Amino acid sequence: MSEAPESGPGTVKPAASPAELDSRRKALRASLEGARRRHEPPPETSARGNALGMAFRVATEFVAGLMVGGGIGWYLDDWIGSRPLFFLVFLALGATAGIMNVIRSAYRMNAAAAEETEPETSDRSDPAGIAGKSERRN
Repeated sequence: MSEAPESGPGTVKPAASPAELDSRRKALRASLEGARRRHEPPPETSARGNALGMAFRVATEFVAGLMVGGGIGWYLDDWIGSRPLFFLVFLALGATAGIMNVIRSAYRMNAAAAEETEPETSDRSDPAGIAGKSERRN
């Protein structure tokens, strides 16, 4: 029987030696890592965006309280015919509600920031992490 020919149809020659392929692979890895580092967003951008979003949320809650209170007062004044009375009363109530919402949001943000800075403790008997929450509020 004849041996397989070294060249011709059905024969495949390796494109490069294993050492050359390893050096190409290392160069590609280094190039990819450099590209990832160049295109990675800075870490403080997300924190800054989160803070800006929370600021807009707090301002919107306050303005919404004012507008809802003022709208209810305006409608009641128009319906009853006592022009400035209910508008001023409900505008003050709306401002109070808006301020309370702002304070409530500030407490939530403060608690979330405290949770991020606290070291993680896991309690297998309390997987939801509910135990100890009432102790932190005091």
